[in-house]
Amino acid sequence: MSTGAHGNRPTRNQQREAARAKAKELREQQVKTEKRRRLFLQGGIGLGIIAIATIFIVTLATSGPKEGPRPANMASDGIVLSGSGMGAILSDAGAPGSDPIATTPTPGSSTVNIVVYQDYLCPACKAFDEANAQQLQTLVEAGAATLELHPIGMLANRSAGTQYSLRSTAAAACVAEYSPNTFWAVNQAFYLNQPQEGTPGWNDDELKALIAKQKPENQTKIDKCIADQTFIPWAKQATDYALNGPMADAAKQSGANGVGTPTILVNGKVYTGSIVDPKEFLAFITQVAGDSASTTPATPAAG
Repeated sequence: MSTGAHGNRPTRNQQREAARAKAKELREQQVKTEKRRRLFLQGGIGLGIIAIATIFIVTLATSGPKEGPRPANMASDGIVLSGSGMGAILSDAGAPGSDPIATTPTPGSSTVNIVVYQDYLCPACKAFDEANAQQLQTLVEAGAATLELHPIGMLANRSAGTQYSLRSTAAAACVAEYSPNTFWAVNQAFYLNQPQEGTPGWNDDELKALIAKQKPENQTKIDKCIADQTFIPWAKQATDYALNGPMADAAKQSGANGVGTPTILVNGKVYTGSIVDPKEFLAFITQVAGDSASTTPATPAAG
């Protein structure tokens, strides 16, 4: 009897066993595939977290104060103006990243040291300047006072992302470096043309043009200094030092909440009166000058 082609066909039991084995194989493959997919996703998420963490760390590292060159004629982080014409007292730049050297009033001197911490975007700073600039200039040119201006970038985050406070501070430092005797004129121009808080402010080319109108020396060097952002790192350092350094402690000891803008000191004493009342401010200057004179030891008579 011939069996034909179907003689080798598996039995029903064999077919069922084969089907079970195939199904088991498929399930095992599916489990392996799912495991690989989960591992891939977990790995991708892990890499994403690492990448985000790395970006965050880099951002922190790049957003904080960096070591950079210090401007000449700003040894204290401020420029000291003195005498006729509001000329600058010159000083060396100091080592990059080094701490500022505080200006020390001469004991017994009848000339008071007036220090102003300011932000060129700060409306209150402009109000103080408008009320007191002429009086300050008169006192300085008469030899009754020196004026030490500290531009800082407290409001760097209030100019629609352009960091105008820091850029204008750095631009002022470029002027201090290359045309220090023009600093007062530039300072006044910055306030006269102050942008509104919350707006982008002047761009770098506009800052250059504003400075150029004051006819400084070395305009080409000032322009390059601004374009290269030479003193942006210093501006960050100076701001941080003003807000968190010894000056902040001194301000608190004098009754202020800390360094704000403007913060005004006369011979180290913080002025807490009206910033828009020049008579009140002058009375404070006169009082401090009198106190300083009364605490000066008498000079022994020659024997």
